[in-house]
Amino acid sequence: MLQIDTKIQNTLKWLTMSLGVLCFAFVSYSLAILDETAIEGRLLPSYMRGSVPWKTITSEKIEAGTAVPPNVNVLLHIPKNTDDIPRKILLGHSGERVRYWGYCFPEDYEQMKTMSQRGFPGRIFLSEKERESRKEEERRLRKAKYNLYGLEQITEEGLNETEFNRGRIRHQLEIFKPGTTCYIMTEEPLPIGTDEDGDGLNSYLEKDKGSDPLVADSDGDGLSDGLEVFSLSSNPSRRDSDGDGIVDGLEDKNRNGSVDQGETDPNHIDSDRDGLCDGLCRVGSNGTETRGEDLNLNGILDLGEPSNINPDSDGDGVSDEQEYFNCKLGERGSSCDYSAFKV
Repeated sequence: MLQIDTKIQNTLKWLTMSLGVLCFAFVSYSLAILDETAIEGRLLPSYMRGSVPWKTITSEKIEAGTAVPPNVNVLLHIPKNTDDIPRKILLGHSGERVRYWGYCFPEDYEQMKTMSQRGFPGRIFLSEKERESRKEEERRLRKAKYNLYGLEQITEEGLNETEFNRGRIRHQLEIFKPGTTCYIMTEEPLPIGTDEDGDGLNSYLEKDKGSDPLVADSDGDGLSDGLEVFSLSSNPSRRDSDGDGIVDGLEDKNRNGSVDQGETDPNHIDSDRDGLCDGLCRVGSNGTETRGEDLNLNGILDLGEPSNINPDSDGDGVSDEQEYFNCKLGERGSSCDYSAFKV
């Protein structure tokens, strides 16, 4: 058997511990109906109580929004009065950056007994990062060599291919059903909650971002709260995230959550970096002067306005900001109403 490096050993140790605790959970679940207030005492044998961190997150806490603690064995009770909820939304779109894995028990005890004959009862879920980590471990373990007879492929663990595949754990669950009970372990805190308004932002993140958990577009800017947080990284509780005078929904004109060609950035006050804000902003030490490009704040390039996506709107080699100051200095006449721009 080849030597496995320290990182893989630590990873396997973590996964093995999780599997061991999960087995205790299943045994306890099989013997009694789950009680949210007493499950901790039933779940672990007496000699392990106090030595293995344990936590139960009730359905009420999930509805209100809470955090799944790291390196703790956690039971989750999905609320009964919610709709089916995707894993990504339930756990705050954390899977790309956080390793977590878990397991949901089937609702019916008889069904559980039948499924247990095939291995784990119920279904397993793995975060994207956990799946990638497991794939990497598999790739390393599959650095195979043949035995002396060249008949059997051996992995670094000394397992043949059939034995290796038999022990693999695969992602199975993307949608969480109301009223189910699940186990989870994570390496970092996870924001968990329901999504009553269907905006893609769970109740924990709604509280964290200051948005309304009952309104899909809390600030009324034309963009859903989830789209603002996960795609645009804009503020779901502020209509004009960058303060340039143009509401976010006008900057992201097609409402697709990305800054496309021909659109300004809702998170940057000056998208084309020409020194003039995209909309119309107050400037100066006392804020008495207004300066910008979309003078009527309608998100459209009108006649007489400089472009807020082109730093040299008329292509004469002079930036829009410099043309503005040339106008102020009287180099293009006494009027500074933007008629100097050749748009």
